[in-house]
Amino acid sequence: MRAASALFEQRGYVGTTIVDIAAEAGVAVQTIYQAYGSKVGLLGAAHDVALAGDDDPAALAERAWFLALRDAPSPAAAWREALAALYLGTARVAPLYAAMLAAEADPDVSGLLTTMRAQRAEFSRLLAEQFAACPGGEGLDRARLADVIYAVESVESHALLVTQCGWSVDDWRAWVDDVVQREISARDATD
Repeated sequence: MRAASALFEQRGYVGTTIVDIAAEAGVAVQTIYQAYGSKVGLLGAAHDVALAGDDDPAALAERAWFLALRDAPSPAAAWREALAALYLGTARVAPLYAAMLAAEADPDVSGLLTTMRAQRAEFSRLLAEQFAACPGGEGLDRARLADVIYAVESVESHALLVTQCGWSVDDWRAWVDDVVQREISARDATD
């Protein structure tokens, strides 16, 4: 997976073959097919490992840090905990995501991107639900908060601000934090 990630980032998805990956990893081509089924299967697996930061198959919403968010003293505190767990994953996956976007004309990659976007939207919804379960979170507009999280804590915003505009990852993280914190605190202004 490390070999595939490096090659996808350097050469792009289209410019990388399974033969290239096998040679770089020092394994047989058939080993890759047995483990991942296809090149796009390997791309998806590499994305998931980059996002999570490890190869634990547990979904993000099943991890201890996510489940602990409900115990935070406020939605704002829960968001800070979530962002601490998420922002580095977004930064790690950004180069692979760029390779995916460049190959979106490939039907398999397009399907993978569609699935990943749906998963990210659902995860944003689950985050908003966790925040709403915290003390003081009952007035949150969960759907709107999920939309804001989906839009700003994203590879797309990272690519625009860090890759294209030259922001540091820390500046991007602070901006993401500020936008979501304002959305969380907007509830107080309407109560």
